[in-house]
Amino acid sequence: MRALGRRVMCHALGGPGLRTALLAGVDSIAHGCYLDEEPELMARMAERGVFLVPTLTVYVDPRESLAPRVRARALALHEHHLATVRRALELGVPIAAGTDAGGHGHPPNALELGYLADAGLTAMQALRAGTQWAARCLGFENELGTIEPGRLADLVVVDGDPLADLKLLLDPARIELVLKGGVTCVDRRPAVDRREESDRRRRA
Repeated sequence: MRALGRRVMCHALGGPGLRTALLAGVDSIAHGCYLDEEPELMARMAERGVFLVPTLTVYVDPRESLAPRVRARALALHEHHLATVRRALELGVPIAAGTDAGGHGHPPNALELGYLADAGLTAMQALRAGTQWAARCLGFENELGTIEPGRLADLVVVDGDPLADLKLLLDPARIELVLKGGVTCVDRRPAVDRREESDRRRRA
């Protein structure tokens, strides 16, 4: 894996496959719903810095399924999933936000931040899971994920305080400015704000 210069992630809920992946040296585990049943594996993840990407969002719809068996299994899994995230926090297992895009479509990434907060992360930890920690998980921590000189200027400016309410990030009307690599992609700021910025630039 690393001998080829590649980062490797394993999709597994738990069990022998997940254990084998950790022994093989993967960099991250997606889902990991039943890791709460194997605390020694979580301790190993903490020790080696193996990321947990819980993908909580992908298991929401099954909990509301009309099929009793599907709903019952999803509800039972949910309790394990929450316990896994809480235990990961206690042990220092690094956590990154991910939504497991696939057959269910691709839900808004910000949904995952809210579910991570519901699972026990603070709002700041949830935001870092989607930015700084996610960059580390992918091996791009020296290029993106934080606001520092020399990093890619991918920024989102929000009307409000997401630390007080992460749901702001789900409202397009509250996303005022989006920069990609320093280039403005979306600008919904009031015209007066743009004039003030233009004036500041001229004075500088």
